[in-house]
This record gives sequence, C-alpha cells and structure tokens, in this order.
Amino acid sequence: MALETFRRFEDYWKKNIIFNYMMEISFWLLQTLILFYLLFVVNNGEVRFYIFLAVLCGFAAYQSLFASYYCRLLERIITSFLALYHFVYQIIDTIIFTPLKWLIQLLFAIFLLIIRLIYWLFWMILRIIYIPISIIVNIFSHFIPKNAKNYLHSLAGIYSKIENSIVTRWKNYWDKGGS
Repeated sequence: MALETFRRFEDYWKKNIIFNYMMEISFWLLQTLILFYLLFVVNNGEVRFYIFLAVLCGFAAYQSLFASYYCRLLERIITSFLALYHFVYQIIDTIIFTPLKWLIQLLFAIFLLIIRLIYWLFWMILRIIYIPISIIVNIFSHFIPKNAKNYLHSLAGIYSKIENSIVTRWKNYWDKGGS
C-alpha cells in the first residue's frame, strides 16, 4: 500500500530529477527500516529464509486481492482531501481576504476623496483670495508710475529666468537618469 501511495504522488516530483532520486532513496530506506524494525520486534532481529518468503507472499496477495480496491480508496481519499482543502480555502477567502480587500479599497477611495476635497478647497480659497487681490491690483496699477512698472516687469523677468533655469536643470537631471 505504501508503494501504491508513493507511485500515486510520484508525478508531482518526477520532473525534478535530483528530487526524484532523493524521494526514491528515502522511500526505500524507510521501507527497509520499517521492515527490519518489525523483524526485530517480532523475531529479535533474526533474518531467515521464510521471512523473505512471507514478504514476497504478502506482496503477491496484496497485488492480487487488494491493490485495485486500495487504489480506488486512495483516489477517494485524495479527492475528499482536495475538496476539503478547496472548501476551507473558499471559506477563508470569503471571510477574511475578500472583506480585507474591500476595506483596503474603501480606505483608498476615502483617501482619494479627502485629497480631492483638499485640492478643491485649496483652489476655492485661492480663487477667493485671488479675485479681490486682482481687482485691487488692477485699480492701483493705474496709479503706479511708469518707471516703477518697468522695474516690476524686470523683476518678473528675473523670476521667470530663475524658474526656467531650475526647471531645465531638473529636467536634464532626470533625463540623464538621476546621475
């Protein structure tokens, strides 16, 4: 029966040659150790010809009488364990992972909503501040002398030159791969 069970699961590791040899050697060593342990318990470790004959007859009797029944029973047991595994997996997925996924999606949606709300409030406050300031600047721009306006325009040009050089420098930095 151990040999039938071993051969049934052999397909799972047969492609890996080294692991296949390790499993074969381990299986046969374990079977040998079990046989000699039973021999030691039953017969004080004495090896006689009739022991080998009994093992051979037992193997032949199993092959002719019970092998087909055991193979069907083994398949049913494997099918039952796989069904139980899939059932437990579905329960765990349904009870734990799916609600956790929904919770993460909900938290992410709330986070995005808060970011959009902050963005909208920022622009609303900026508009509320910008409109009165632009009206005041337009009203008082008529009273500013022409040479002061030229000076202010030259300052605006310096700012745009600084901004453009910084932007160009960062663009070149990222285009080169950050080095």
